[in-house]
Amino acid sequence: MRFFLLFTALFTVNIVVAQKMTFTDSIDVAAKVWSRDANKKIQYADWKNFNSHTINQINGFKIGAPDIVCEYGGDKTEQTTATGFFRTEKIKGRFWMVDPHGHLFITKGVNSIRPGNSNELNQLLIDKFGSNSNWINSTLKNLDEFSFNTAGSWSDLKSILSHNKTSKGFPYTIQLSLLAGFAQKNKNKTKDYPILSFVFSKNFENYLVSKLNEYKAYFSDQNLLGYFSDNELPFQTDLLTDFLALNDESDEGYVVAKEWVASNGIDVEKISKEQQKNFSGFVAETYFKKVNEQIKQADPNHLYLGSRLHASAKNNDAVLLAAQKYIDVISINYYGAWDLSDKHSKQWLAMKKPFFITEFYTKGEDTKMANMSGAGWLVKTQVDRGVHYQNFCIQLMLNENCVGWHWFRYQDNDPNDKSADQSNQDSNKGMLDIQFSWYNDLTNKMRLFNERIYQLIKFIDQ
Repeated sequence: MRFFLLFTALFTVNIVVAQKMTFTDSIDVAAKVWSRDANKKIQYADWKNFNSHTINQINGFKIGAPDIVCEYGGDKTEQTTATGFFRTEKIKGRFWMVDPHGHLFITKGVNSIRPGNSNELNQLLIDKFGSNSNWINSTLKNLDEFSFNTAGSWSDLKSILSHNKTSKGFPYTIQLSLLAGFAQKNKNKTKDYPILSFVFSKNFENYLVSKLNEYKAYFSDQNLLGYFSDNELPFQTDLLTDFLALNDESDEGYVVAKEWVASNGIDVEKISKEQQKNFSGFVAETYFKKVNEQIKQADPNHLYLGSRLHASAKNNDAVLLAAQKYIDVISINYYGAWDLSDKHSKQWLAMKKPFFITEFYTKGEDTKMANMSGAGWLVKTQVDRGVHYQNFCIQLMLNENCVGWHWFRYQDNDPNDKSADQSNQDSNKGMLDIQFSWYNDLTNKMRLFNERIYQLIKFIDQ
């Protein structure tokens, strides 16, 4: 089946092929969606059944032996040009990451591979492993057994690098938090100051140079997949209104907004949603361009993975157009949909760059945790979490522009840790509990799927 996708003036017309897949059976998974009411109070919707599929139910696909992979986790049976670093390549209509050996690579990652911060968790780690070194070695060995091959954002880089010096290297990513760090240095601004206005500061580029210089030790590391520049920057807000509200002729963001309004003939009393969207694209292009130039100048060897788009920014045509110009792989945090929607799948398939999902998860009611934080779905059991994982990732692989996913997150937080980020308090997002015991019903389903991802893609593409 062919779909003709038309995206205004921002995208050219693209013809894309929708992959077909049928299933022998399906599973209804009961789930609740998390939201906030008008008073910002957390609430869940009623239980609702979601039709889901696992790898066992794909019509015509035979569950064989695990994929044959190299030390990085790439498909050892598929070889293309090796550069000694991770890169991307489009082959026969499908985007791939390519590992340093030249093997085709799908990034299957886990976020926040790090010990918790509470005293209880620190003691539990020592009681079970004896040392931080033993913990990271055991953890990465387990993740490798589950066929995960990437440490996602906010992982313990020091421990991973120490592990990689003495063991088989485990690929990892770095979260630079560039704009967030620059904003922190300028925290004398009011708390309501729009962070994206800092993109236009005359000092921002100098800060980028200085900050990236701190990562020199990573520039030649073959295990480094790439850099995230920031996380969930608010491109989805009404940036034009926010910038103009500064009303300060000495502020670079305000001056830029005034000039943009004048050059586009905009009536500031009647700013439309389309104009807000286009200004967001203008800001995004400025940000991505400045960051890309400095990252590539400092380290041309590694991938620029973007700033992890979220909310409506992930489907803003103007923001996506800007991202395609400067980002090697577009990273997207995905919540609010049980699987990849047709709208997003078609939109991202039309892009000229690959993408990957850098956050998604479900929470299990069977842990008895409060589960009132975070935007992920609530399901009844760890088995249901595993079914959702397979169902979601199957849909991702039907999209030829998708080069992988990162699960959020490694471990549940300590419910008694009041210093934890509000979005990560007392919720079952992890693959293991605070006693460092894996949720086997979840990880068994993750492993079954992960170990056969290259076989599945070949099946899909045939």
